[in-house]
Amino acid sequence: MSAKFQCPYCGVGCGLLMGEGRVRGDKDHPANFGDVCKKPLYYPKVMNKGRLLKPMYREDKKEPFVEIDWGTAYEILRQKLTEIEREGLYFYVSGQLMTEDIYVINKFVKGFLGINNIDANSRLCMATPVVAYKLAFGSDGPPCTYEDVDDTDAFVFAGSNAAWTHPVLFKRVLKRKNEGAKVVVIDPIRTETARKADIQIQLRAGTDIVLFNSVLYILYREGWINKQFIEQYVEGFEDAIAECINHPPEVASKICDVEVRDIYKLAELYAFSKKLISFWCQGLNQSSQGTYANLALINLHLATGRLNDKGCPFSLTGQPNAMGGREMGYLSNGLPGYRDVRNEEDRTFVESFWGLEKGTIKAQPGPTITEAIDLMLDGKIKFLWVVCTNPALTLPNLNKVKKALEKVFLVVQDAYWNEACSFANLLLPAAQMGEKEGVMTGSDRTLTFCEKFSEPPGFAKPDWQIFKELAHHLGFEKYFPYENSKDVFEELKELTEGRLCDISSYSYDVLPKRWGRGWLYWDLKFPTDNGRAKMYPTPYKHRPAKFILITGRTKNQWHTMTRTGKSEELLKGEEEPFLLMSQEDALALGVSEDDVVEVSSDKGKVQLRVRLGDVKRGHLFAPFGYGGVNALIGDESDPFSKEPELKFIEVEVKMP
Repeated sequence: MSAKFQCPYCGVGCGLLMGEGRVRGDKDHPANFGDVCKKPLYYPKVMNKGRLLKPMYREDKKEPFVEIDWGTAYEILRQKLTEIEREGLYFYVSGQLMTEDIYVINKFVKGFLGINNIDANSRLCMATPVVAYKLAFGSDGPPCTYEDVDDTDAFVFAGSNAAWTHPVLFKRVLKRKNEGAKVVVIDPIRTETARKADIQIQLRAGTDIVLFNSVLYILYREGWINKQFIEQYVEGFEDAIAECINHPPEVASKICDVEVRDIYKLAELYAFSKKLISFWCQGLNQSSQGTYANLALINLHLATGRLNDKGCPFSLTGQPNAMGGREMGYLSNGLPGYRDVRNEEDRTFVESFWGLEKGTIKAQPGPTITEAIDLMLDGKIKFLWVVCTNPALTLPNLNKVKKALEKVFLVVQDAYWNEACSFANLLLPAAQMGEKEGVMTGSDRTLTFCEKFSEPPGFAKPDWQIFKELAHHLGFEKYFPYENSKDVFEELKELTEGRLCDISSYSYDVLPKRWGRGWLYWDLKFPTDNGRAKMYPTPYKHRPAKFILITGRTKNQWHTMTRTGKSEELLKGEEEPFLLMSQEDALALGVSEDDVVEVSSDKGKVQLRVRLGDVKRGHLFAPFGYGGVNALIGDESDPFSKEPELKFIEVEVKMP
């Protein structure tokens, strides 16, 4: 008998089967129908490499760790949580946790500690589309599903190398391409996705807003908009047009450094395709202008009525359960069931459900993780608890981050030893995928129940259980009565009843199952104040730079390589970090392939080995998961989503 579970890597949410020590695709799962990429195939081999096995503690970070038992660990935590004022505490969690883990942690922090000082690593990837979806449609959640791929005749990939990052979904797109669908890729790098496309628009990094505004200008000028759709279902059209008029094709082509004819080709696709899906990912999201870039793309769908049977703006999720985390409100402003701490009705409902006094949940969102780093350096946050993520590699401005991690009492709760552990005072061993049960939600809103197929090694425990047992240690037994993950799920699903993400009727045994209808807004009634979707003006701010560094993923590695980096098969060709550069730029710098160069910004410098490739002149690419590349990144972030700028770093390059 094979155990069913969801892939622990990207957000496609592929269903997998574990049996006889090997992983294969689940033919009955709607996300992948048995298809699978390379990464999860080696999961059984790496599960127990480099694991944290016992709680370990040191009061002084210069001293070695000492093994302790769980009771001692909970007592240390109790002392810290009571000694330090509540606003001096902070929690940083992950889109790789099960929904049950996320729910219990969020309940513990926002409900029973009474603080909103919690954020997730989705702040680094999905915070921007969350904000954009809410502004445009009134709520989070992609408006369509993977099934829409199968009858779409035009695909636009903006800032997404899906062939590497979402390979199973991209293969589904390629099947449609072979049946005649058109594929356009918008990216400064000639990625694997671009190589498979009909058209690549190789624009200057950070100018997506201008490109989309120019397409909207053409649609408007040529009379290719859907006036009836706009009149019935959309507001804000005139304001959006007033902004896009600043970017006619002749102007946009110079800013974006693309051909005018390519802008027209893109406009014609939005105007005349039978059905068009725009996929986007971190190329649009990880930007100080990310919300405007997201909205500029969504504007094209609203201007042409491209929803439901006509198409969809589809944000691809970066992590396996970032969607579940969004459903549970694990960012600093969220509450379960797509609720928000700033909404009094939402706070009151959740307080009543959790049995709390009115006013317990604070109305002010907590600081984001990057804001919290500054508060740590200022001495205002003294305690940081990190769960299933690695801020010592993934946050921007790493040199500053490491100073902050040195300064606080740091708890790292993880399955593996990682870079953050070297800054920790207390290490807590956690069970991972396959060693616990629970639910995850993929990019198209499909919930998958992940079965247990292995015992956690050593003294590792499920994350929800660790927080439950600590809650009991603090005297909150009756509020955290769970005996197993199913108990947690049965509670959390009640908070979704009547909400857009309603899963209140679901149980483990009916999964996989998607919440919402296939088309989320099937009746074109949107959860906004007036029931209409909204277009926004999307202004652009130009940023000069001789060299623009873009960070991102490699083909076979996932994020910080905590698991995939332990696989010899997946490491081949990706053993060391690199700097991708155009041949023209290399020639101008006197650099050859395999030379080691120094890349520097005003925040730091790193040395990387050069690879030559098809990347736009003046642009460089380096993987973020290793090599300390994030030390080059500054503190700029999007003003609306607070997502950091990870795709436009002004750097200099020279021989060391």
